[in-house]
This record gives sequence, C-alpha cells and structure tokens, in this order.
Amino acid sequence: MRLLTALITIFPCLLFAQDTLSTLPPPPDMHYSSGIASIIFKLIISLAIIIGLIYLTVFLLRKISHKTMPGGNNLIKVIGKTYITPKQSLYIVKLGLSYSVLGVGENSVNFIKDLSAEEVQSLQIVNEKPKSFQNIFKSVLNK
Repeated sequence: MRLLTALITIFPCLLFAQDTLSTLPPPPDMHYSSGIASIIFKLIISLAIIIGLIYLTVFLLRKISHKTMPGGNNLIKVIGKTYITPKQSLYIVKLGLSYSVLGVGENSVNFIKDLSAEEVQSLQIVNEKPKSFQNIFKSVLNK
C-alpha cells in the first residue's frame, strides 16, 4: 500500500522532469591531426632546450664560483688525501713552500707532521685529474 502511495505522489513529478540528455549541446569535434613524427620532433626540441639550460646553468655557476672563491694565489694546496674511516682522513697540504700532514676528523683538524720537499718527492705523488664522465663512458662502451 505504501508503495502504491509513493508511486502516485512521485509519478506526476516525473512527468514534468526535463530530459537533460536531449538538451545538452553536442560535444565539439576533436581532430587530432598531429602524427607521431610531430610528437617526436617536439620531444627532441624540448629535450634539447632542457639540456641547453642545464649546460648554461653549470657554466654560469662555474663563472660565479671562480669570482667568489679566489684560488689564483695557490698559497694553500691539497697535494693528496686518503680516508682512514668514513669520517676521518689524512691530508698532505702545501702551505707556501712547506708541506704538512694533517689529520681531519668530523669536528677537528690536527697537525701531525711537517714534511720536507725531498720526502714529498720520495712519496712520488702524482696529481691525476679525476676522470671525466665522458672518458668513463667511452671506456665502458669500448668493453
């Protein structure tokens, strides 16, 4: 009985309800005419711009760092270093014309010993520049 009463009261309201599907405007026609070649072209151009910005940023940072950190006088120069533990290391440092061995810890720098020029030459210290990424990559490709 309640169901019948509910249908009688709701049914007249449903007759006057507006059909929303027929009154909506049709969706616009979308034409995607760009092919895979134009997408790849845009991708390559975007990648080139990003890589260019990275190189420009590195170049500018190097220029700025050389201006803010003068290193042209070479009064202090690190000749060599070796790590004893992850937080402790030994440095051989050239201070003007003399050489010193320094112990460097997490919170301290300790003088250990003065070295003469002959002792440093007898250690046969070779100042090798670290390998660049390009050289490492070429050596991996050659294997």
